Amino acid sequence: MNDPVVLDLDSGSLRGNPLGDPHRRRVEVHLPPGYDGIRRFPVVYWLPGFGAYPGLGGRALSFGASVADRLREAMADGRVPAALLVVPDCTTAYGGSQYLDSAASGRYAGFLAEVVAEVDRRFATLAEPARRAVGGKSSGGYGALVAGMTSELFGSVVACSPDAGFEHCYLPLVPGTLDTVRAAGGVDALLARRASGPHDVPFMVAMSIIAMGMCYADDPATTPADALPCDPGTGLFRDAVWRRWLEHDPVRMLPAHADRLSRLGLLHLSVGQRDEYGMHWGVRALRAALEAHGVPHDYREHEGGHHGIEHVFTDALAGLWRVWPEPERDACAA
Repeated sequence: MNDPVVLDLDSGSLRGNPLGDPHRRRVEVHLPPGYDGIRRFPVVYWLPGFGAYPGLGGRALSFGASVADRLREAMADGRVPAALLVVPDCTTAYGGSQYLDSAASGRYAGFLAEVVAEVDRRFATLAEPARRAVGGKSSGGYGALVAGMTSELFGSVVACSPDAGFEHCYLPLVPGTLDTVRAAGGVDALLARRASGPHDVPFMVAMSIIAMGMCYADDPATTPADALPCDPGTGLFRDAVWRRWLEHDPVRMLPAHADRLSRLGLLHLSVGQRDEYGMHWGVRALRAALEAHGVPHDYREHEGGHHGIEHVFTDALAGLWRVWPEPERDACAA
């Protein structure tokens, strides 16, 4: 294993954020084969999913290699273009930021822009959008899509099992979330389990729905209970809250951002055919919307679910050979 370079970045965007989360953040940078600080390389910004550790150097399971080692091997043998692999810490008190500038959670899109600027300052990068890709899985895939829609920083987007089609990926989880909240004794009591656990599947699902509500809220005074799409005590649905969630759904965002997505060098979508959270139907809806608006994209469905699919990242990033020209391949092999 090659140890990453770890940056400690003082973020102006996150200073004084509404949740009181740290503004000094860890940024993990994996250097590609052949990196010598002189030749310049493209960069992949990889965004972890909800609740995931913000790094790729450790193993997800006791089986197989780490994601970073898999990708470095793929770079060494030419399956994936050699590039810096950068993983920013965009976690929040509730587990995840969706990589958005949120009134209730903090300015994480702004922080991501700071990370890009710092990496270009500190490392030998090809510092132009055409040589930057942003990717991720689940919430990270969502963040990559939104960055591709709303930012000029990135020329390629790789989204694996991204949050999309919110009726498919979020609404089915709401009743179970209400059960978990009720069993815990309320939202505040559930939040108290963040430190002590147990951090079982029902807890993590409930926390994800709470986190999504906070990310999509438009008022810094929003509480976790108020951010839910229905009253946690009665189940009464809150149409106005749900409409705010839907404003952040990539399927609904797409018409306003189709031109920007059409200018990407690569837009890659993939999803498992048996995703446990219904992401496959949301991503299928997103694919249909992309086709309706004439946005070029790659689309793949694999046989997996939502978890244990780190192997698909290599195939996804291999598509960057189409947009990062051959001189980079030759320079990295020298």
